[in-house]
Amino acid sequence: MIRSMEEKEAMFEKPLTPSDVGKLNRLVIPKQHAEKYFPLACDSGEKGLLLSFEDELGKPWRFRYSYWTSSQSYVLTKGWSRYVKEKKLDAGDVVLFERTISGNRFFIGSRRRRVPKRLRLFGVNLECMPEQPEPEIVDHSSTWFMPSNIARRS
Repeated sequence: MIRSMEEKEAMFEKPLTPSDVGKLNRLVIPKQHAEKYFPLACDSGEKGLLLSFEDELGKPWRFRYSYWTSSQSYVLTKGWSRYVKEKKLDAGDVVLFERTISGNRFFIGSRRRRVPKRLRLFGVNLECMPEQPEPEIVDHSSTWFMPSNIARRS
Protein backbone atom coordinates (compact mmCIF):
# COMPACT_ATOMS: atom_id res chain seq x y z
CA MET A 1 0.00 0.00 0.00
CA ILE A 2 1.44 3.38 -1.02
CA ARG A 3 0.58 6.32 1.17
CA SER A 4 1.15 9.99 0.57
CA MET A 5 4.20 11.33 2.33
CA GLU A 6 2.62 13.58 4.93
CA GLU A 7 4.94 15.57 7.14
CA LYS A 8 5.16 14.32 10.72
CA GLU A 9 5.63 16.23 13.95
CA ALA A 10 6.99 14.90 17.21
CA MET A 11 4.45 14.85 20.03
CA PHE A 12 6.40 13.50 23.00
CA GLU A 13 8.78 10.82 24.25
CA LYS A 14 8.26 8.60 27.27
CA PRO A 15 11.11 6.77 29.02
CA LEU A 16 9.73 3.39 30.07
CA THR A 17 9.56 2.50 33.75
CA PRO A 18 9.71 -1.07 35.09
CA SER A 19 5.92 -1.00 35.56
CA ASP A 20 5.40 0.21 31.94
CA VAL A 21 7.03 -3.00 30.67
CA GLY A 22 6.00 -5.29 33.53
CA LYS A 23 2.99 -7.39 34.47
CA LEU A 24 0.62 -4.43 34.76
CA ASN A 25 0.29 -4.44 30.94
CA ARG A 26 -0.11 -0.71 30.66
CA LEU A 27 1.78 2.43 29.67
CA VAL A 28 1.20 5.54 31.75
CA ILE A 29 0.99 8.64 29.56
CA PRO A 30 2.14 11.80 31.37
CA LYS A 31 -0.89 13.97 32.14
CA GLN A 32 0.28 17.05 30.21
CA HIS A 33 0.79 15.00 27.03
CA ALA A 34 -2.38 12.96 27.46
CA GLU A 35 -4.56 16.03 27.82
CA LYS A 36 -2.85 17.87 24.95
CA TYR A 37 -2.72 15.09 22.35
CA PHE A 38 -5.35 12.54 23.39
CA PRO A 39 -8.17 14.42 25.12
CA LEU A 40 -10.92 12.15 26.42
CA ALA A 41 -14.59 13.05 26.43
CA CYS A 42 -16.06 13.13 29.95
CA ASP A 43 -18.42 10.26 29.14
CA SER A 44 -15.67 7.87 27.96
CA GLY A 45 -14.74 7.10 31.58
CA GLU A 46 -12.77 3.96 32.43
CA LYS A 47 -13.79 2.25 29.17
CA GLY A 48 -11.81 4.76 27.14
CA LEU A 49 -11.36 4.50 23.40
CA LEU A 50 -9.17 2.75 20.85
CA LEU A 51 -6.22 4.66 19.41
CA SER A 52 -4.51 3.50 16.22
CA PHE A 53 -0.80 4.00 15.54
CA GLU A 54 1.67 2.92 12.88
CA ASP A 55 5.21 1.84 13.70
CA GLU A 56 8.32 2.64 11.66
CA LEU A 57 7.57 -0.31 9.34
CA GLY A 58 3.99 0.78 8.73
CA LYS A 59 2.55 -1.99 10.94
CA PRO A 60 -0.69 -0.92 12.63
CA TRP A 61 -1.01 -1.00 16.42
CA ARG A 62 -4.22 -0.43 18.39
CA PHE A 63 -4.26 0.39 22.08
CA ARG A 64 -7.10 1.03 24.47
CA TYR A 65 -6.63 4.50 25.93
CA SER A 66 -8.41 5.46 29.12
CA TYR A 67 -8.30 7.43 32.33
CA TRP A 68 -8.04 5.46 35.54
CA THR A 69 -9.74 7.45 38.28
CA SER A 70 -8.32 5.17 40.98
CA SER A 71 -4.74 6.24 40.20
CA GLN A 72 -5.67 9.45 38.36
CA SER A 73 -3.59 8.41 35.37
CA TYR A 74 -3.97 8.18 31.61
CA VAL A 75 -2.98 4.77 30.28
CA LEU A 76 -2.63 2.67 27.15
CA THR A 77 -3.76 -0.86 28.00
CA LYS A 78 -5.16 -3.44 25.56
CA GLY A 79 -2.50 -4.11 22.92
CA TRP A 80 0.34 -2.56 24.92
CA SER A 81 1.84 -5.83 26.24
CA ARG A 82 1.96 -7.26 22.69
CA TYR A 83 3.83 -4.13 21.52
CA VAL A 84 6.32 -4.45 24.40
CA LYS A 85 6.95 -8.13 23.65
CA GLU A 86 7.30 -7.73 19.89
CA LYS A 87 9.64 -4.73 20.17
CA LYS A 88 11.55 -6.36 23.07
CA LEU A 89 11.29 -3.21 25.18
CA ASP A 90 12.87 -2.86 28.61
CA ALA A 91 12.78 -0.29 31.38
CA GLY A 92 14.88 2.69 30.32
CA ASP A 93 14.02 2.37 26.63
CA VAL A 94 12.11 5.31 25.17
CA VAL A 95 8.80 5.26 23.29
CA LEU A 96 8.29 8.07 20.76
CA PHE A 97 4.93 9.43 19.65
CA GLU A 98 4.42 11.40 16.44
CA ARG A 99 1.50 12.49 14.29
CA THR A 100 0.91 13.94 10.87
CA ILE A 101 0.70 17.73 10.74
CA SER A 102 -2.99 17.33 9.92
CA GLY A 103 -3.38 15.22 13.08
CA ASN A 104 -5.16 12.46 11.16
CA ARG A 105 -2.58 9.71 11.79
CA PHE A 106 -0.50 8.71 14.80
CA PHE A 107 2.89 6.97 14.82
CA ILE A 108 4.76 5.08 17.52
CA GLY A 109 8.43 4.17 17.66
CA SER A 110 11.07 3.27 20.20
CA ARG A 111 14.77 3.49 20.83
CA ARG A 112 17.00 1.55 23.16
CA ARG A 113 18.42 3.14 26.24
CA ARG A 114 22.11 3.85 26.18
CA VAL A 115 23.68 1.40 28.58
CA PRO A 116 27.14 2.19 29.92
CA LYS A 117 29.53 -0.74 29.81
CA ARG A 118 31.52 -1.36 32.96
CA LEU A 119 35.21 -2.11 32.70
CA ARG A 120 37.88 -2.63 35.36
CA LEU A 121 41.28 -1.39 34.23
CA PHE A 122 44.36 -1.37 36.47
CA GLY A 123 42.16 -1.59 39.58
CA VAL A 124 39.88 1.28 38.49
CA ASN A 125 36.20 0.85 37.61
CA LEU A 126 35.32 2.67 34.40
CA GLU A 127 31.98 3.25 32.70
CA CYS A 128 32.06 3.45 28.92
CA MET A 129 29.11 4.84 27.00
CA PRO A 130 28.27 3.26 23.64
CA GLU A 131 30.04 4.79 20.69
CA GLN A 132 28.52 7.87 19.16
CA PRO A 133 29.19 9.25 15.71
CA GLU A 134 32.53 11.01 15.51
CA PRO A 135 32.27 14.79 15.82
CA GLU A 136 33.13 16.75 12.73
CA ILE A 137 36.89 17.21 12.52
CA VAL A 138 38.01 20.74 11.78
CA ASP A 139 41.28 21.02 9.87
CA HIS A 140 43.45 23.64 11.57
CA SER A 141 46.56 22.83 9.55
CA SER A 142 46.27 25.98 7.49
CA THR A 143 45.71 28.19 10.54
CA TRP A 144 48.83 30.01 11.76
CA PHE A 145 49.15 29.96 15.52
CA MET A 146 51.99 31.54 17.43
CA PRO A 147 52.06 31.21 21.21
CA SER A 148 52.17 34.60 22.91
CA ASN A 149 55.47 33.92 24.72
CA ILE A 150 57.24 33.30 21.41
CA ALA A 151 55.66 36.34 19.76
CA ARG A 152 57.01 38.64 22.48
CA ARG A 153 60.61 37.58 21.91
CA SER A 154 60.80 38.80 18.31
